[in-house]
Amino acid sequence: MIAEVNAVSFQKNPGEMLNHVQYGNDSIVISKNGKPVAALVDAEPCARIRRMRTCFDALSERIALVA
Repeated sequence: MIAEVNAVSFQKNPGEMLNHVQYGNDSIVISKNGKPVAALVDAEPCARIRRMRTCFDALSERIALVA
């Protein structure tokens, strides 16, 4: 589940928010002035996204060399 909180609520309860992500498998979008500015997500999916991005960047560079 993805919850949305404003920055003030996040500042008041950061530990609670971390628990929701760590133990509840939730993600939290943090908004400021009604606009999403950050997300708090579980570390493992984030690590997978970073690895995929690295692979994508390397592939993009290889394709650019061929083209």
